[in-house]
Amino acid sequence: REVTRRTIDLVANVLRRAKRERIIEQNAIDDLKALYPKAKSQHMKHVDINELPALLQAIENYHGHDQTRLGMKFLAYSFCRTIELRMMKWAHIDFANRLWRVDIDNLKIARKHVVPLSDQMLAVLEEMKPITGQYEYVFYHTGMHQPYSEEFINNALNILGYAGKQTGHGFRHIASTNLNELGYMGDAIEKQMAHDKKSSIRAVYNHAQHLEERRKIMQVWADFLDLLASKQPSTLQNADKQDLIKALLAQGITADELQGYIDKA
Repeated sequence: REVTRRTIDLVANVLRRAKRERIIEQNAIDDLKALYPKAKSQHMKHVDINELPALLQAIENYHGHDQTRLGMKFLAYSFCRTIELRMMKWAHIDFANRLWRVDIDNLKIARKHVVPLSDQMLAVLEEMKPITGQYEYVFYHTGMHQPYSEEFINNALNILGYAGKQTGHGFRHIASTNLNELGYMGDAIEKQMAHDKKSSIRAVYNHAQHLEERRKIMQVWADFLDLLASKQPSTLQNADKQDLIKALLAQGITADELQGYIDKA
């Protein structure tokens, strides 16, 4: 639908120019776009925070391929886009500086940014080395000799019983919602979510902005997920930002720093 709407816009612009030049008398597609109303945007499905412990435990106990289990874990820790996970190359991983230099260039996405690697994300990559370390891509279908399809994470979540409840992209919403509710530095979160418009000069220039703040965010978020995963779902009642605040404080972030993040948000 969106491709159709963009095509109509393109053709309409050509015909409007033709009309101004008096090459044609009427723009024949003036009302065509109304037949293709814009689809209502919907957030990707994601569980509430009180359902996270069960989901994280289910991922840890996944009995399918190790690559799929590790892919789900990495996606939760990193809250990257699924396509970024699938197109990640070993050459993009800077182990010395604990950075993942995301570099995606295809018809839909053309953006570069950096992702600080938490201890947990590095541990996942270390587990992946014996599996795909000899290949170009980190998550690589060794049978098909190509990166995994766009549905490999969602299919696994469906197998775990989360069809219609959680998608791979939904991990981004979980992280963004809870970090923003806490009041964590808004600019740093936006940079970490890589919300700059694709291919913009500003996006390339600012791709490493707030890097130290983002290192804190990535490590604290990974520790927070581990904290939740260690809890039994029945014991986690009304899990909200207070749990995250406690996790942040446990990592040595002071109350004054927290207030500073809230003031900056």
